[in-house]
Amino acid sequence: MTPGQKTLFAGAVQVVTCAGSGEARRGGAMADAGVRTGVAVLVDGPRIVAVDDDAALRRAHPDAAVVDCTGGVLLPGFVDSHTHGVFGRPRFEEQELRAAGHDYMEIARRGGGIHSSVRDLRTRSEDALVALALPRLARLAASGVTTVELKSGYGLTLEDELKTLRVIARLRTLLPMRIVATFLGAHEIPLEYRDRARGREEYIALLTEEMIPAVARERLAEFADVFCETGVYTATESRRILTAARAHGLGLKLHADELTDAGGAALAAEM
Repeated sequence: MTPGQKTLFAGAVQVVTCAGSGEARRGGAMADAGVRTGVAVLVDGPRIVAVDDDAALRRAHPDAAVVDCTGGVLLPGFVDSHTHGVFGRPRFEEQELRAAGHDYMEIARRGGGIHSSVRDLRTRSEDALVALALPRLARLAASGVTTVELKSGYGLTLEDELKTLRVIARLRTLLPMRIVATFLGAHEIPLEYRDRARGREEYIALLTEEMIPAVARERLAEFADVFCETGVYTATESRRILTAARAHGLGLKLHADELTDAGGAALAAEM
């Protein structure tokens, strides 16, 4: 919507405004969602400009396009702040392994988990990845998600990480959602680097000296992320990668201590 283009959302049985302080709510404050009845919502371009009596808004803005909410509930869109929506084949068989008692890191050591998705994504074109991601995001939108973060991280080469982020850029033009891109080249140490004497150092150098500058130069991501976890990236390595990302103007995110206490949460607080 462009400024000056007014739209009136009317006919909702309830309007959830979430009015009040912008601070995080706790306890009894969570029960007050600012629910109102008998009101409509006036939007001017990208901004909500009024929540008021339905009839009054119709009289005051007869030129506004009306969206009939048909007795539904009108509420703010959901934000999904952590997704890996660009991938190839789902790893259904790993659910059976987890159910049988095999843990995440054991599956990864067998070449599964992230490594399995990496092998798959590297074989696929941008067009194929766009075609696979579109219905996934459409399902999120149908459930009320209006802002979604999409991470890279299944490429783990300069070419494949940039490919993934370009897919995300294309998805932004195809869907009526706010899509936030995050570079996650530090999702794993690629298998081809794990067996080399200085493989870890070489890959981290690739991240900090080539991948992050290229992502920033092409403006393909707003954030950078690191998987700080035992067996993946240490807190020291994560700090080095995030420091490079910050130097190139990227915001910082962290997969912190998902499986063990590896110092990730403390690093997040520090940075």
